[in-house]
Amino acid sequence: MMEKKHLAKATLVFMFAFLFVGLHSCTTDRSEDFEEYDIDTDGDGIFDSQEVLDGTDKNDPCDPIHDLSYTSYDPLNLLWLGGDCDSDGVNNGDELALDTNPYGDPIERDLAVPEFLPNLSELKLFKGNIADFQYSDNVYEYSMSTPLFTDYAHKLRVVAIPDGEQLTYTGGGLLSFPDNTIMAKTFFYLNDERDPSLGKRIIETRVLIKKNGVWLVRNYFWNEDQTDAELDDNVHGLQVDWIDESGTAKSVDYVVPPNNMCVQCHNKNGEIAPIGPKARALNFEHKGQNILQFLKENELLAGAPDISQIPVLPDWSDETLALEERARAYLDVNCAHCHQTGGSYNESFGDNFQFTYETPFEDSNIYVERTQIKDRMNTKITGYFMPLIGTSLKHDEGIALINAYVDSLEE
Repeated sequence: MMEKKHLAKATLVFMFAFLFVGLHSCTTDRSEDFEEYDIDTDGDGIFDSQEVLDGTDKNDPCDPIHDLSYTSYDPLNLLWLGGDCDSDGVNNGDELALDTNPYGDPIERDLAVPEFLPNLSELKLFKGNIADFQYSDNVYEYSMSTPLFTDYAHKLRVVAIPDGEQLTYTGGGLLSFPDNTIMAKTFFYLNDERDPSLGKRIIETRVLIKKNGVWLVRNYFWNEDQTDAELDDNVHGLQVDWIDESGTAKSVDYVVPPNNMCVQCHNKNGEIAPIGPKARALNFEHKGQNILQFLKENELLAGAPDISQIPVLPDWSDETLALEERARAYLDVNCAHCHQTGGSYNESFGDNFQFTYETPFEDSNIYVERTQIKDRMNTKITGYFMPLIGTSLKHDEGIALINAYVDSLEE
C-alpha cells in the first residue's frame, strides 16, 4: 500500500510537468530552426542541437544511455517522466516518487504467475512464507459487501492483475478482466476467533485463471504443515475444530469439493465465470478504503463512473437495513450463481428461481416458490439441502433471515 501511495504522488508530478512543458512551449521563440534545436525536448539534459550532432534521438529521454551517477535530467519534463531508462517496468517519474534511481539497477518486482503449477507457492500470489498472506506486487485483496456462508470459514480473496492491464467497468454486474488475470479464494479458520494471534488452519485455495478469453478453474489443497498447497482436484473431507467469538468450541466436517463441482457453481450460459467480483458487491469500504475507488485511483479500473453512481449490494448481516434488502442480498450471494438465467440449476431445470438482487420481486418467483425455499434451506437431506455445494452445516442466521422474510410475504 505504501508503494501505491508513492505512485499516486507521481501522478501529481506528471500534472505539474504537463503545465511546465505547456508554458515552456508557449514562451519559446521558434522563428529560427537553430533556436528550436536549442531546447531539450526529451528532458534528458542534452540540448536537441547536440543530440542531432551526436546522432541520438532528441525525442527519447533514454537516448543516450547514462550510468547510475547521472543527475542532469529535467525532473519536470513530461517525456522524461514517462520514460523508463533502466527498463525495469517502472517509469522515471514513479522511480522518483519511490526514491529509487531511474538509471539504476532494474527494480525486481514479484509478479504472480498465471499458470496452474503443481504448488500454490509457484504461482507467486504471496511472498515469502505464503501462509502469512503477504501479497506480490500485482496482487490486490478484495472482499464482498455481503458475506458468503461456507461453514463459518474465513475467506481471503485476491486478484492478480497483469502488469500494465486494467479491469473494465461494465455496469453494476461482473467486471471485465484481461487475459492472464488470476483470482484466488483461500478458505481458513482461526484457531480462536477471540485471538487471531493464536494462528489459523488453512484448508484450500480455489483459483481461476483467464486464458485466451476463457476462465479455467482448479483447486489447491493445503498440507498439514501449512507451508504450501498442492494442485488437487479431488474431493477431501476433514474435521476442523475452532473456538468461536463467544468461547464455544466448534467443529465441522469440512468438505473440499471436487473440481467438477467448482465448475458447476461457476457455470454461466455454459461458460466458466467468476461469481463474486461484481461492481455492486465491491462498492463498499474494505480495510479503510472503498475497493472500486482504490482500483480507480491506481489506474487498475477503466470506464467506471463516480462510485456514487454505482449500485451497492447490501450487507445481509446489517440488521439496521430493511428485511427485504437483507434477504434479497443473502439469496444473491449464496444462491444466485446457480439460480439465475444461465446458471447451472436454471439451465437444467428451468427458470423457477431468479435470485439475483437486481431482479424485480415480481420476476423472482420468490413468493411462488416460498415453501420450497424454506424447506430446502431447513432440511439436511443430501441432494435437496441448499446450498448444494460448499456447506455441510445449516446456517442458522441465514435460515432465520429467510424464514422471517418468507413469512412476511404471507402477512
